[in-house]
Amino acid sequence: MNKIEDTFAREEKMEKLREKLNNSFGENMRYSNIEEYAGILNISRKLDDAIVDYIKSFNE
Repeated sequence: MNKIEDTFAREEKMEKLREKLNNSFGENMRYSNIEEYAGILNISRKLDDAIVDYIKSFNE
């Protein structure tokens, strides 16, 4: 696999993991309050930002 194909494969894998993470949080937080749910979504967004930064540094 060349570098571009590898990057696309990583991006696809991370997107699938992100989707799984968000679905899991939704199921587990169904009975929690809004503040807890908002906090978990915020953590998920921070994780997304970290992943994007990693991909950008990988491509430099």
